[in-house]
Amino acid sequence: MIAETGEVPSFPEVQPFADNWSYLKAELAWLDRVLMRSLSKQRQTNQEIDRVAKSAADRATSHWWKGFIAIDPSKGGSLAPKHPPAMHPLGRYGDRLAVSHEKNIRLAIPTLCNHLALGHFERDLLVLCLAPEISRRYEKLYTFLNNDETNCKQPTVDLALRLFCRSDAEWRNARSTLTVNSPLIKRKIIQLYFPTNSTARSLLSQAMLLSEKAVTYLLSEDLPIETVIPKPRSRK
Repeated sequence: MIAETGEVPSFPEVQPFADNWSYLKAELAWLDRVLMRSLSKQRQTNQEIDRVAKSAADRATSHWWKGFIAIDPSKGGSLAPKHPPAMHPLGRYGDRLAVSHEKNIRLAIPTLCNHLALGHFERDLLVLCLAPEISRRYEKLYTFLNNDETNCKQPTVDLALRLFCRSDAEWRNARSTLTVNSPLIKRKIIQLYFPTNSTARSLLSQAMLLSEKAVTYLLSEDLPIETVIPKPRSRK
């Protein structure tokens, strides 16, 4: 102890990410935890519905008779946590990202987020959409978690909002990042489309897909950001 020895305890030095791939593996480990929690919850929900539902109408209205939807916070709707955990300005792995930047280690997603001034939800979207390009097991997880009749293998807007939003306010703010004028959509980094055989036309029902250029850039170690965000043309 300090009082007995006079020595100041040492703390382990924050280590940078070795490279872009090491960073992506850390992000996928985080995503796996998020998906497993959602998977466990949805399995439990489906089991409860299967046990009680007697008809297709029962299944279609299960959100109401199970009491899942309650928009008014005074009647059970979601509120932002009173004391949300402190978050590093750079998000999770913030200290490691800062050290990596100091050592000129290029990490594609943080670089893109910084270049476009993207928020935490948009960064999470990039991880969510990039995952199937690294392992096809995410396609199976997304098919189950989308929980609809389309069997869509890509994450939908609805799934992203369910996974990453903890309150009604976060949900509204996050949804606005997927409008036509938001950076990821306007620059065609993420493309929205209606899954095959889907008759729905809401934003929530649309699936999200990274462009080929974005995938190549996010997986690379040394491609310049101009490969996905061209410099504006100079006017003569």
